[in-house]
Amino acid sequence: MSISNLSPLVRNGLHILIVIASVGLCLILLPSRLPGMEILGTGPSWLVMWIIIWSLNRSIWHAATAGIVLGLIQDGMTFPAAATLGTLPTHVLSLTIVGVLAFWLHKQRYLDNTILSASIAAFFLTLVSEFVTGLQYFLETAIQQSPVASVDSLNYLWTNQSSVVLIAAILSGLWMPILYYPLNFWWQKISVTSKFG
Repeated sequence: MSISNLSPLVRNGLHILIVIASVGLCLILLPSRLPGMEILGTGPSWLVMWIIIWSLNRSIWHAATAGIVLGLIQDGMTFPAAATLGTLPTHVLSLTIVGVLAFWLHKQRYLDNTILSASIAAFFLTLVSEFVTGLQYFLETAIQQSPVASVDSLNYLWTNQSSVVLIAAILSGLWMPILYYPLNFWWQKISVTSKFG
C-alpha cells in the first residue's frame, strides 16, 4: 500500500508517530554506551543528528522550535546531575543554534540532501554544540568565581574536554547515515503527500 493511498488523518498520525518514535529512540541512545557506539566513554550526539535531519527541508521556525523542545528534554534528563555539580548550562541554546545553522547551511546550498553532506554537517555541528555548552560552563565560572578560577576552568575545558568533543563529533559523523537514511526517506515521502513537508 502506498502512502498516497492513506487518508490524510492516517498520514498525519503516522508522521507524528515517526517523529515521536525517532526522538524517543535518540533519547534512549543518548546515555547508552553500547559496544561500537562509544570511544573512551563518549558517544554520538544523537539529538544534534536528529535536529540536522529535521532542519534540512523545514523553515527556520521549525528548526529553532525543534532545538528548543529537544534542549528542554535533554535538560530535563541531565538536570539532577548538573544540579549536584552546581552548574546549570542549558542544551536549549546549543541545540537551537544547531537547528538554525543546519537550516541556514541548507538554504545557502552548503548542505544538501546526501548522506555524505549530512555526516560532515553532523561532525561540524556537534563541535559547535559542544563549544556552546563549554562556553556556558566557562561563563558561569567566570561570573561566580575569580578570574584565576575562570582561567583554570578554560584550561581544563581546553586540555581535558577537547578530546571528548572531538570523539563525539567523529562518532556523530560516522553514525549519521544510520539515522539519516530512514528519517530522510520517510520525510521526503510524507512531504509529497501532506502539509508536513
